[in-house]
Amino acid sequence: MLDNVKEIHIEPTSLCNAECPMCARNVYGKMLNPYIKLKSLPLSWFQENISPAQIKNLDKIFFCGNVGDPATAPELVEIADFFKTHNEKITVGLNTNGGMKTKEWWTRLGNVLQGHLDYCVFSIDGLEDTNHLYRRNVRWIKVMENAEAFINTGASAHWDMLVFEHNKHQVEEAKELAKQMGFTWFRSKETDRWDTYTKNLGLLPANEYQPPSYGRNIVCEKDRDKSVYLDYTGKYWPCCHMAEAYLNKVGIELHSDIREYDNEELFKEYKPRLTLDTPFYICRRACGTQGKRSQWKTEEQLK
Repeated sequence: MLDNVKEIHIEPTSLCNAECPMCARNVYGKMLNPYIKLKSLPLSWFQENISPAQIKNLDKIFFCGNVGDPATAPELVEIADFFKTHNEKITVGLNTNGGMKTKEWWTRLGNVLQGHLDYCVFSIDGLEDTNHLYRRNVRWIKVMENAEAFINTGASAHWDMLVFEHNKHQVEEAKELAKQMGFTWFRSKETDRWDTYTKNLGLLPANEYQPPSYGRNIVCEKDRDKSVYLDYTGKYWPCCHMAEAYLNKVGIELHSDIREYDNEELFKEYKPRLTLDTPFYICRRACGTQGKRSQWKTEEQLK
């Protein structure tokens, strides 16, 4: 499965402290998605299933996923260190809401992510009075303390802000705070999930919503990056977009085409569909003419 793969997107856990209403982990932020189980991949799974030779062939791994926050994984630091031990040149990244664990834990993580291109993305959607409106159950003071502890190790932190009507006036102020705290990058984006999450969530888009232009000019992320997606059960998928479309309870009617196959069969099915101009709906949605890149509004390097 890892032949010729240069990048692995790893979902180490399905655990999370938050209840974000547009997350596949739950159903509109109210109940756990019945298609998922609560579990994490232990260090031993990686030791037994990914060889040192395969790790040496990788350029990058990053911990993110669809239904869990990687920082809740019990052995995340040890797993990251495992990859570093067998490939000191590998880039290791992480995406998190930052609202869990202790300052000491974040210091440990920062001390492991010391490579030139290593990073941790903190998804912080506004300021103290707004972040919790989407990142539900995430405590602001906890995020700030953890981010500070991570940054103090010299590791690179990125602030990613999801922009809605309720926080769009805070983008510049959030960027200034990120700069003061020592974040390396600040980015803002507007979600493209309004075509899936059509129920009233108490949220409004920052601007009039325009459905993504799917088109037919698909640039497949998997093929471009020579990547693969590993979920919290130990299953490989072509990409995170397919795994999310397959497992999400909300919007299930949009992805009947992909659900005709299991995760291994999808590796065989996606490529000819692209060639024959009959791609899966999720391929058109995620990697079409605009694709996910259309979400980003600002990207600024702060230092």
